Amino acid sequence: MLLSELFPGQPDTEITGLAMDSRKVEPGNAFFCLKGRRTDGHQYADKAAEAGAAAVVYSEDIPTREGVCYIKVDDTEKELNRVCDLFNGSPSHKMTMFGVTGTNGKSTTSSIISAVYSHYKPCGYMGTIAVRYGTYSRVPSLTTPNQVEVHSDLREMYEHGMEAAAMEVSSHGLVEGRVDTVDFDCAIFTNLTYDHLDYHKTMENYFEAKKLLFRHIKKSGVAVLNRDDAASIEGLEECTACRYVTYGTGVLGEADYMAQDVRLTPNGTDFVLVNKGIKYPVHTNLVALYNVYNLLGAVAAMSEMGMPLEQMIPLLGSIPQVDGRMEIIDEGQDFSVIVDYAHTPDGFDKIFEYADAMTKDGGNIYAVFGSAGQRDAAKRSVLGKIAGKHCRKVFVTEEDPRTESAEEIGKVICGGVRESGCEAELILDRIEAINAAIRTAQKGDLVLILGKGDESYMYYADGRVPFIGDNAAARNALKSLAAAGRGV
Repeated sequence: MLLSELFPGQPDTEITGLAMDSRKVEPGNAFFCLKGRRTDGHQYADKAAEAGAAAVVYSEDIPTREGVCYIKVDDTEKELNRVCDLFNGSPSHKMTMFGVTGTNGKSTTSSIISAVYSHYKPCGYMGTIAVRYGTYSRVPSLTTPNQVEVHSDLREMYEHGMEAAAMEVSSHGLVEGRVDTVDFDCAIFTNLTYDHLDYHKTMENYFEAKKLLFRHIKKSGVAVLNRDDAASIEGLEECTACRYVTYGTGVLGEADYMAQDVRLTPNGTDFVLVNKGIKYPVHTNLVALYNVYNLLGAVAAMSEMGMPLEQMIPLLGSIPQVDGRMEIIDEGQDFSVIVDYAHTPDGFDKIFEYADAMTKDGGNIYAVFGSAGQRDAAKRSVLGKIAGKHCRKVFVTEEDPRTESAEEIGKVICGGVRESGCEAELILDRIEAINAAIRTAQKGDLVLILGKGDESYMYYADGRVPFIGDNAAARNALKSLAAAGRGV
């Protein structure tokens, strides 16, 4: 695309791509000088030019080089969003766009939409688990990538036949403007609980970040709100710029999409969906009450975006397993193993509530988890206390320690576990911790492996390094146990 098409009045220079990181600049790129929390892109403008940038977009005075076009603007972030959309052909305007935000449930809700709505219109997925469309999938950089990646990924989906996309939208992504020019048709809110206070500082700030998706959605769009989430419902009803519908189980009053007579089993869930006075019997292979809410949010969103409930409901009984989210790992053992991404106090409360129901007729609960470095230090002991109330023993381990000491993080968690009167063992190697928990479990027990799900990487001080994922580690441990003649 020509620079003159991106910035009227500029030369007809061919722009090969967009960049906001000088280390990723390629010849012919346009580089945008963004001010971040830790660094200022203006400091790297000369490096970008040296790497071959054809244009540099900036807002503060910088040194210049001959042969490079320098474009001064009032707001580089705003311009980056505009240009990212334009450069990629405005793909979000050509697709039905679902945006899912909230503390917990974003990945599951988005994945359900992608899988089920694809029977109505081909629907891609972008979030924590993957960038995925059709049979293609790759590991993402972030839950909500930067503007350059977001619009490039959406263009890629559109070019490969996607007519819709379900996208996780993080609070960080909203505050940092990464989706400002994504044309969302439907915004879904899951719930609001404690998380990311290292970044937002207060729950009020955190909620205000989440509200951005609903304040800025186009008036012709629709919002899908959790009627049962007391922490968010009133605030979202007041700020949402478009019409909205609600979902729930009747805890805080009737909802537009309501689940009645919910019956939970270890292998699935049954309920009656009530919408516009019509009752629809529903069976789903999803388990646990919190997944009923995830499913309801997805059902409401898909219905509002045109998919008939009569077409949708038969598909809910065989929703594809969402990797690392309530993933049952079964290698023929005589005890249960579940891998889940739960990493917040609310997520822990919900999964241990389910674990208690699973073991109510006998059996111990064992858990494996850690807590991320440079993230929400205050929740570490809280997670330990919650787990300690339900477990026979907790195996504390590393979990993206980044620049912090995994051992020191683990000691804090262990302290919380022991405060609840439960045994805690610190095993820093995550794979060995998973092996130890599985070796400990006996017939009828339940092992919960929490925090990373299917993530194929671990963050250390020197960056992201490969990791096999909790689900793969659990399968390997179970196979080793079976080879030893135990647990089968």
